[in-house]
Amino acid sequence: MVRHHFFTTAFSLVQVVLVAVVVVAASAARSHAGSDPYGLPDEVETALQAALDANYSLRFDEADALLRSLEPHREKHLMIEFGFVLTEWWRLSAAVLEEDKDASRPLLQALDACIAEAEAAIARGDPTGEAQLVHGAALGLLGRWHIANHHWLRSYVVGRKAKASLEKALQINPELYDAYSGIGIYDYFVARLPGIVRFVAFGGGESDPAVGMRLIQLAVNNGHYTVTGTKAALVLVQLRIEKDPAAALDIADELVADHPDSAFFRSLRMIALHDLGRTKALAEEATIQETLLAEGRFPAARTAQVHFARGLARFVAGDSKAAEVDFEQAVAQADPSDPWGTWARLYLGRLADLRGEREAAKEHYRAVKRMTNRMGTARLAARYLRNEYVRDDEASRMLLPD
Repeated sequence: MVRHHFFTTAFSLVQVVLVAVVVVAASAARSHAGSDPYGLPDEVETALQAALDANYSLRFDEADALLRSLEPHREKHLMIEFGFVLTEWWRLSAAVLEEDKDASRPLLQALDACIAEAEAAIARGDPTGEAQLVHGAALGLLGRWHIANHHWLRSYVVGRKAKASLEKALQINPELYDAYSGIGIYDYFVARLPGIVRFVAFGGGESDPAVGMRLIQLAVNNGHYTVTGTKAALVLVQLRIEKDPAAALDIADELVADHPDSAFFRSLRMIALHDLGRTKALAEEATIQETLLAEGRFPAARTAQVHFARGLARFVAGDSKAAEVDFEQAVAQADPSDPWGTWARLYLGRLADLRGEREAAKEHYRAVKRMTNRMGTARLAARYLRNEYVRDDEASRMLLPD
């Protein structure tokens, strides 16, 4: 049971992080001033970077508009096709709705079209390696979706194909350092699996996580598009696998410095601060997020996140009454695209348990279980239906324990 849980959690993160770093992830500034290894025209490069960057701030309509402006170049440059896929991916994954089949449909349709276009481009000839890299990135996204929906065998097959395409991209064009990011993350997570799982599922595979990390660092130092995406991926690695929230916070701080208006990156920072027990800094982060929302620099759809952040800071500080007000506001104002409304409902259950109101707590946990699972909320709700929440229990030391 433990081994299965480790396998599903780790392999899920393989795909989560593979996607974040292999895909043409947005970076506000190019990682190097050297020549573009993809050979994109300057106007395409500029618009594509802006569109991808908009995804990090969850400005999806802006990203779509920028990508549509590149329509005349779409047939020749697969990165544009993949940009549309990436926008759908961020729209879905930032909302943590991968397990919602209706919400997933636009992404799956975009992925099917992109993979077909990449395969056609590969058949015609791929002199820059762009088609192989896009093919691998799109397959990585598809594998991640299969994992989220517990399609284990499909995700394994797709994941191996994704890595193979990235390796072919490097064979064609050794300057595509972006590909090392996905290969490195894949190797890192395979190495972190229990030996028997690694042998059965991956034919042995790499057994030293440091090997994968060296490839990741190669991409960070030399990549064209992947610096920001890789850093976001490494925050998750440090939080979920290495259990090193201090290292996660260092990286999250770098991301927030470059993207101060990103609700997503600020949510990563919030998680790291919570796991570190930095109560005062967590309260300060909540205030910053509240200001960004009031100034229109956060999307209105992230209102629940702001209320949750403030409630979380008050909860860990021991101010249960004020925290309850914040969590109730988060639930009341939650947009379907904001996962923190679900988390707020879970915390209302925890507060009810702390007051000794077990039936009220169970009502909240049952409501959470009826909602789409958002980063482990359904599993935590099931746990607390079996056993009441106790402050500072093992599951609450990490904000995202599962």
